[in-house]
Amino acid sequence: MKEPAEPISARKRGTRFGFPLFWAFSGRKGHSLAEVLAVFAILAILSAMAYPAVGGLLSSRAGTQEAARAEARNVARWIERTLQKACLHHRALNFKYLVGYQEKVMILWFNPAGYETYGTNGRCLVRFMSTSTQDRCYSPMWHTMTPAFTLSFHVPGKLKQKVAEIAVSGYCSVSLTEFFP
Repeated sequence: MKEPAEPISARKRGTRFGFPLFWAFSGRKGHSLAEVLAVFAILAILSAMAYPAVGGLLSSRAGTQEAARAEARNVARWIERTLQKACLHHRALNFKYLVGYQEKVMILWFNPAGYETYGTNGRCLVRFMSTSTQDRCYSPMWHTMTPAFTLSFHVPGKLKQKVAEIAVSGYCSVSLTEFFP
């Protein structure tokens, strides 16, 4: 006669150890599929969170087109914030006209007087493009810029390749145009 089969114990069924995918066997040599997927999911989330910081550091290398374009985007946001701040606090300002290729954009505030400077730290060169050499004056009463102006952004070096332009209209609209080869 045959001997009766050994009944399945609770340890073999996994009833005491939770969901079968997460069973912890004492003699196992690897990891379960759920553990591997959980680790990959955590790594994907951490890398997605770190990408903007690392991407910004990689694109900030001076002398590259990517760095100059990134700096042009930053300057456009800075100009928009400055115009919004001037409108909210009812302060007049002048964008100072700087001749030639510069590494900074300067603003002269009125009431109270003061300067604000945005430096590009060598990532790009900025050039004012306008038919008028007078100061660009912002009027908080009418929220207008007289005259309108354009800033062009160039890669530092001998060629000074243009990579972007920021146009500030008379109605304080800031628009960025990027050029790709």
